Amino acid sequence: MVIVISDDEDGGPPPSQSHFAKFEDFKPDDAAPFDQEFSRLASSQEWVPGSQEYTRQRTIAMREELQLHYFSQPPPKLEVVDEEDEKAEPASAQEIALRGYQELCREVGLDEEAAGGNVDECKKALKSTLVNIVDLIDARRTHAKVEVWTDFEKFRAYTLQDGKRIDPKEARASPGYLASLLQRLGGPRRKKGKKRKRGGVVSGRVTKSEA
Repeated sequence: MVIVISDDEDGGPPPSQSHFAKFEDFKPDDAAPFDQEFSRLASSQEWVPGSQEYTRQRTIAMREELQLHYFSQPPPKLEVVDEEDEKAEPASAQEIALRGYQELCREVGLDEEAAGGNVDECKKALKSTLVNIVDLIDARRTHAKVEVWTDFEKFRAYTLQDGKRIDPKEARASPGYLASLLQRLGGPRRKKGKKRKRGGVVSGRVTKSEA
């Protein structure tokens, strides 16, 4: 028998992996809500709220925290196993992506059937639900329940508040998990049969697709 590293899906990510732990002279609080933690970080780094740098850094933090809590290899633990079982390989990028999107679906209350069996089906299911991306992050940071919105216009008004915008370039950065959850909310929800106007504001939320 040998000692090996195995997956433990019940454990949380080590604090050292948190985006907030990457900054010198800043002591992260892994149990703090995302917005509270980022506000504290921004103050320590002198990023002015509403500035381009503030928006860019907030988007990076959202992207990194989303990936950490939903699209990372499960943290390892030590256990004793037989040598013939030692050859288990780590999950592939495709497996990690599917597991992450399925976890997001479960977090917003979508059942296994709605989540589907592949990444595209999971993305489609998520786009039929109005959910705040920061709430998805806080579900893992603080174990808070994710609020699912039912009123599109109220959701849109909340989403477009000052300080809640994102940097589209940073949101699209590889592997693209954050970008896959974004929608444009630049105008009122269009009615069926009307063409979509170009432009608009990119939101930092999972939003209901405009069909």
